[in-house]
Amino acid sequence: MTRNAELVPPSPRAMRLGLVMSFLLMLFALGVFILSLEAVRPPNDDGYRVDVTASGCEPNRLEVPAGQRTFTVVNRSDRAIEWEIVDGVMVLAERENIAPGLRQPLTATLKAGDYAMTCGLLSNPHGTLHVVAGESDAETPALSTTAFVGPLAEYRVYTTLQLRKLHRSAAELRDAIAAGDLETAQQAYRDARRVDLHLAMPIGLFSDLDQRLNAHAADFEQRENDPAFVGFQRLAGGLFEQQSTAGLNGAAEQLVADVDTLTARLKSASIPPAQLANGSSRVLETWLDHHRDDDAIGQRDLADLVALTEGADKIVSLLSPLLESQSPATLHTLEANLAALQRDLQADADSSASRSAADDADLLQATRALARSLTGINPVLTLEG
Repeated sequence: MTRNAELVPPSPRAMRLGLVMSFLLMLFALGVFILSLEAVRPPNDDGYRVDVTASGCEPNRLEVPAGQRTFTVVNRSDRAIEWEIVDGVMVLAERENIAPGLRQPLTATLKAGDYAMTCGLLSNPHGTLHVVAGESDAETPALSTTAFVGPLAEYRVYTTLQLRKLHRSAAELRDAIAAGDLETAQQAYRDARRVDLHLAMPIGLFSDLDQRLNAHAADFEQRENDPAFVGFQRLAGGLFEQQSTAGLNGAAEQLVADVDTLTARLKSASIPPAQLANGSSRVLETWLDHHRDDDAIGQRDLADLVALTEGADKIVSLLSPLLESQSPATLHTLEANLAALQRDLQADADSSASRSAADDADLLQATRALARSLTGINPVLTLEG
């Protein structure tokens, strides 16, 4: 009977290869396990996922309980997209310029009811968001509605005066374009655009008007060539990038008509008190959505931020007396963040040197801080919507 042959131990190289393969297989198994959990995990208060494809939302209908809810918007198309929650024509919350393959969170406080979801391209069909009342949703006693009468009345006067300026500048812009006067048209554009952004909060409440006045080319199927692409971005492309008034007559006429429509709507509509702070935060977040990945922030974009900050300053002044009585600490933080952003913008205006990446980063951080401070106002004032 022969003895069994002695076992030959594996070489060090084979052992290393075996360890590497074992590690990779373990990672693969872990990844499959995590994905499987994602697939079966039901929506909860940590977030509801909405995938936006080239043709719309998946799911196209979403049901959530009333209250503060967080949505994760995932861009599964090949272009940057926006996602909005819309009540009729009034925008309640939005996230813009989500790059392909990326996701962005959006948190909104919603009352029971049915809302629309915009899903990427403006030509895509809307989805449905059904919000159901929950028995466990405890309501915090709110401030009396009379507390907001003064601020809303003062804001109505402000918007009326701003709308007059906007109509005058829009008409000057239309006439200068019709006359082929580029220099006058460029100045009229700057004047009109500044007032447009002072009113970004109330304009943003009307989805259709906001799209016509302020949408970017990327929001449309045919981009710059899409016939529905009008408004300030269309005009800026011609006046400043192409340095020409050619082909802008229709967009200029439409701008004046949209300003007239805006004036009529704001004359008859009541701005919900909750939108004073939330809407102001939203327009700053929208500006951030379009510039957080930029290599450099251009001068026109800086001018836009200056105007948005001026509009936010007005809202802060209106809500300051209420915040002083409800939460002085919240007011202090809000005013400090507003002042910090204003200082950064003034330093940019006073500097003759070119901007650095660090300057842009500081500006983005200051803008984000102000937006978050504005978002924190409604819980303090016990407002919803």
